[in-house]
Amino acid sequence: MQAPSPSTRAPRAARLRAFASRLIGAAAVAAVAGATALLPTAAHAAGPYGAAYVWLDTPDAAMCIVPSDRQWNSSDSWHAVNEVCAEDVGLYAVYLPGQAARAGTVQVTAYGSDATYCKVQSWAPSGTSQRILVKCLDSTGAPADSQFTLSYANLTGTGGAPLVYVFGNQPATASYTPPANYQYNSTGASNTIARSGTGVYTVNAPSLAGTGGHVQVTAYGTGAEWCTVWNWGPSGTNLHIQVRCFGTTGAPADSRFTMSYAKGGNLFGRSVCCNSDGHPTSYLYAHSATAASYEPAAAYRFLSGTSNVTRLGTGRYRVNYGWAAAAGAVHVTAVGGGTARCKVESFATTESAVIACTTPSGAPVDATSMVHHMGPFVIG
Repeated sequence: MQAPSPSTRAPRAARLRAFASRLIGAAAVAAVAGATALLPTAAHAAGPYGAAYVWLDTPDAAMCIVPSDRQWNSSDSWHAVNEVCAEDVGLYAVYLPGQAARAGTVQVTAYGSDATYCKVQSWAPSGTSQRILVKCLDSTGAPADSQFTLSYANLTGTGGAPLVYVFGNQPATASYTPPANYQYNSTGASNTIARSGTGVYTVNAPSLAGTGGHVQVTAYGTGAEWCTVWNWGPSGTNLHIQVRCFGTTGAPADSRFTMSYAKGGNLFGRSVCCNSDGHPTSYLYAHSATAASYEPAAAYRFLSGTSNVTRLGTGRYRVNYGWAAAAGAVHVTAVGGGTARCKVESFATTESAVIACTTPSGAPVDATSMVHHMGPFVIG
């Protein structure tokens, strides 16, 4: 990772007062370690373990405020403590108090009705907070302000529902094991990643063979690359998840990425409500790009209540994921061998979202996708 460049925005007195101390802390980190200060490494401590999510509802983010009903942090479950601050055009710093660790994983999804997309530029401790830089770009690859959703998880231990995450940090390497602090497998095994061609990667998750489940992918770095899920399924006793990455125009491109897989649970690896304490959790695979209305396949959905996908027009879908009156955040990623990008256009209600998919140039296009909703800890 690279340290962010100085902001080129006009000065904002209110913004400076709101998070001057955070910028000083971040600058100190960069000054000590240089341009690679934020590069993840397995040599650092992995704790604290935790999770958080946030929705940035204003692309400007001058005052670092995000909605209280669309954020959560395991270090302070009952208060809205997360913040998002605008650093530059299309560049945002997300602060997750109590989550400082050179470890874990991040997923980001752009939000809104345009063709802007977002990715992870870096994450690293800043004081006691986890500081995550999010980069958003328009269809030409130029920085652009955008709303987005973000989730963070740093896990340890084994057991529970199948769960995997990896940081694909060596985009040109034929085969490697991701850094230990930046990968997880609920069986305790070590995941590996293989490159089979330009921008084509297979994540091998030992001892998790099976069908179904759910995958989210986010590109990583300072460039304009973006990534999607191609397919996933069993290979012997292991699970193989294939990721494809592209350049601005949709041509295959090598890229770093983060990938998360869950089956029968959420991307946090935390308890699911609402029959008992836990988090409202839903996921589904919107597997038909052109059907007028349908229920997603049972093997690839996890939810309470009913689910339905309704095509609203070319590349636009209303996805009902089944949790009534459960706020939170929604992630979406395109699926298949094509070059479509998908994002959250809006939270239609507290139990559904509108998903929009476009070509690399920004034109609406029908596409399949996976949608994941997670909410705050509640008492069922």
